[in-house]
Amino acid sequence: MSIVLKTIKKYYKLTILVVIFLAAIYWFKFAPVPVNKFQIKNGEIKEQVMGTGTLDAKIKMIISSKISGRIEQIMVDQGNKVSAGQLLVSLDDDQFKLQVEVAQANLETVESTVNKLQKDLEYSQAVLDNAEKNYSRYKQLISKNAISQQKFDNATETQAMALAKYSHAKEAVIEGKNKIIEAEKMLELRKSQLDDSQIRAPFDGIITKRERDPGDIVIPGSTILSLISTKVLWVRAWVGETSLAKIKVGQPAKIIFRSDPGYLYSGKVARIAIKVDSETREFIVDVNVNKLPVNWAIGQRAEVYIETE
Repeated sequence: MSIVLKTIKKYYKLTILVVIFLAAIYWFKFAPVPVNKFQIKNGEIKEQVMGTGTLDAKIKMIISSKISGRIEQIMVDQGNKVSAGQLLVSLDDDQFKLQVEVAQANLETVESTVNKLQKDLEYSQAVLDNAEKNYSRYKQLISKNAISQQKFDNATETQAMALAKYSHAKEAVIEGKNKIIEAEKMLELRKSQLDDSQIRAPFDGIITKRERDPGDIVIPGSTILSLISTKVLWVRAWVGETSLAKIKVGQPAKIIFRSDPGYLYSGKVARIAIKVDSETREFIVDVNVNKLPVNWAIGQRAEVYIETE
């Protein structure tokens, strides 16, 4: 009898465990889950066109050198804000300073020579004036047979020689003045090269990239820094050509940066490309961004949603 009771109790406990297990399964499977509540109301349905692109600047520039030289100092680094006219890069200018001094000395020498030639011209002018007066006077006298033919011939020869010397002196002065112009241009060139050894910011902006260091040798056109203006920053988004007729300048847009996917940034269409890519069949839409994330970078990816209707 005791064995039967023990068996009954054992099965009873097992039954309770099975019931509890089944109840737990039922609870986890069929228990109610929390849901978000939304109030249904009347409103507008907005049609949107989506495009994917990158953040870019409307105004950007590669900072390079107009002349060849060795970088002596770079005053900025990427991420630095700069102002128009601010000194960014300084090249070794010892040679350029020497060339300016040589050009200045050459100009002074040429000017001194021309001053002497000018005095010679003034003297030749005086001699010519005197010779012409004598010639005119002797011409009147010879017509009256008041002087000999020899004296008249001498006066004629003197006047011709004075005119030749005056013409030669005048040509020398003109040539000298041309040399002054050449010397001034050379001095201007050397000063310009000296100025070019100091590279300055062309506009207010931010340095986005630095590719050189002090001691590097640069040649004209080689990149030293990359500069952008922050006055106009936009997302250059690629949009399918089927949406071309729907998009217009000024339409509102929302931008989602992948670095900050939880926030919608507002903007508007600023420019529409007039060329479609032959392979992707997409065109570029530039969308101005009214506000940027705290941390942003040129080239970062973003999705653009343009409200077309």
